[in-house]
Amino acid sequence: MRPEADEIGLPNISEKQIELLAEECEAKITEFIFRRIPKKSIAELTVSCSVHLSDKLDLDIDIDISQNYESGGDLNDLIDEAAEHGTAWLEKCLKELKSCES
Repeated sequence: MRPEADEIGLPNISEKQIELLAEECEAKITEFIFRRIPKKSIAELTVSCSVHLSDKLDLDIDIDISQNYESGGDLNDLIDEAAEHGTAWLEKCLKELKSCES
């Protein structure tokens, strides 16, 4: 599933910082998913955060999950919630970075 890309205001940060934020965002999303469904039920999990720098920071989150067995709940809802969690986490980090610039 591919959630819609969100556009987020950008503080003055380097490409390396953006790359690190994307990697940390992937980790936060993965942790969120593991808190919601048992690790044993997951056959495959792929989380990818793509961050592109222009006038704004464009965030594209891709999450693919396949399970060995049902663990209750709708996977599409979980994917949507995980993407929202990742977006909110990144927005919070960017706001903190922006406030440090002031």
